[in-house]
Amino acid sequence: MRYSKGIAVGTDGSTTALEAVRWAAHTAAIHQTHLDLIYAIDAVSPPLIEYAVPEVYFDGARQVAQTVLQDSKAVALEAEPDLEVHTHIIRDSARGALLGRSRHTSLLVVGNSGSGRVSSALVGSVTGALATHASCPLAVIRGPEWDRPPSGVVTVGVDGSASAQVALDWAAHEAAERAAQLDVVAAWDSSGFDGPDNAFADAYAQIENHLADDVDRLARRLPRVRVTTQVVDDDPVSALAKAAQSSDLLVVGSRGRGGFTGLLLGSTSQGLLYATHRPLVIVR
Repeated sequence: MRYSKGIAVGTDGSTTALEAVRWAAHTAAIHQTHLDLIYAIDAVSPPLIEYAVPEVYFDGARQVAQTVLQDSKAVALEAEPDLEVHTHIIRDSARGALLGRSRHTSLLVVGNSGSGRVSSALVGSVTGALATHASCPLAVIRGPEWDRPPSGVVTVGVDGSASAQVALDWAAHEAAERAAQLDVVAAWDSSGFDGPDNAFADAYAQIENHLADDVDRLARRLPRVRVTTQVVDDDPVSALAKAAQSSDLLVVGSRGRGGFTGLLLGSTSQGLLYATHRPLVIVR
């Protein structure tokens, strides 16, 4: 599944943002598509809301933006010299610029911390907005820890919800494009389970059966993808973070279900932003 559109990455020149640029460049090369570098200039800062913003403010901001984009483009081309790279200065908040761009891209990429508006804003409401409202999957890159020899494994968390099914499908196609193994993980934290041993066994078997059905459907559509499965008795955030330690990529849905799994609720995808150092893709 090659991407039908390019990959967009938000940059502010910070170290973390440049790591996101490098990862996005590698991923764009894998999918044989182009890379769009996005720099956001806030149209209005809070103290100036009631006043017209002098155009000279934007002149200075554009000069900074052009420098950052030139540096970011150099990083992308150093990683992938044959890559087609476009730069974009957008007069909007980081949230507005990236959400708007998500309608025209196959994958949106950001760093999870940094010095400027794009990346530092991602810890908190902007990350939630991107994960929940972006029109494409969101990849969050946490520093240089991603840059190691590839393991050839893509990990995805599932819980039987509609969101997890979409994440599973996306991860399977990504694994196929990377010629990687797909590790499908279902987590169930049974610490609060109150019932006889046979009830526990029945619940565990139910999870395994749902997982087997998911894998069977996947095998019929993508028979060349190598699939492994895990049912883990642990907190979902902890289980997925551990499973992803040896993976090139961790994929989750932005929402999940309650019931006996409780996996991939908003708190899980948000928790993984802090719990894993691996590249994290959140799929709506």
